[in-house]
Amino acid sequence: MSGRKARAARQAVRAAGAPTRSEGAGKGFWTSWKGAVTGLVITAVIAGSFVLPDALRTEPTAASHAGMDMGAAPGEGLPAGSSVPSFSERNVESGKAITSASVYDRKTLLFFSEGVMCQACFEQIKGLEKFGADLEKRGIQLVSITPDPPSDLRQAISHYGITTPMIADDDRDMSEAFNTLGKGMHSDTPGHAFALVSKGKVLWYRDYWLPPAQSMYVKPEKLLADIPTLGR
Repeated sequence: MSGRKARAARQAVRAAGAPTRSEGAGKGFWTSWKGAVTGLVITAVIAGSFVLPDALRTEPTAASHAGMDMGAAPGEGLPAGSSVPSFSERNVESGKAITSASVYDRKTLLFFSEGVMCQACFEQIKGLEKFGADLEKRGIQLVSITPDPPSDLRQAISHYGITTPMIADDDRDMSEAFNTLGKGMHSDTPGHAFALVSKGKVLWYRDYWLPPAQSMYVKPEKLLADIPTLGR
C-alpha cells in the first residue's frame, strides 16, 4: 500500500465522521496484552507494505475465480441476483448456528470487515445497532463477520458492547465464498463490505472501501438510504 493510500484511508475514516471511543471506557481487547501484541503485528504489516507491497499480494482463490465468472473481480463481492453461497457458521457469543439455510427466509445484512484491527468497523456495528428499529421495520437482521479468532472477537464484542450476532471467520471460508477478500487494507481481509441476502439470493452488495466512497466507516443513515427498499 502506498503512503498516499494509507493517508487517504485515515482521512476517509475521519471525514466520514466515525465516532471515537469515549474516555474511561472499560478494559477489553485494546488494553489486553493480546491487543498490544496484535497492534505491534498490525503496525509491522502496514509498515512492511510500504516497502514490500508485492509480498502482500496473493493469487486469486477458487472462490474469487467464481466471482469473476459472475462478473465481479476478486474482492468485489457477488453481483445482485447471484446465489447465496452455502455457509455454516456460529454466533461467537451464543454458539447458535448461523447458516445459509437459517437466514434463508429473512432478509439479512451481512457486514464483512477487517475485524479487531479496525476500530471504525466496530463503531460501524454499534452505529447500525442504534438504527435497529429502522432495520426491523424493513425486515432486516444484521450479522457481522470478521476474520478474527473467536477469543479475540469475544474480547472486542465485550469491549464495544455489541449485541447483534457476530461470526469469527478466522479460516476466511465465508469471506472467500462471498468474494470479499483482497480489496481492503490487507490482502487477506475484507474491505468494508455489505451483502443483503434473502431467499437464497444476493439482493444488494457494496464495499465502501472501493471507489467512490473509499471509507472504513459509513454513517448509518447513509447506509440505510443506499440499501434498496424491497418487499419483506
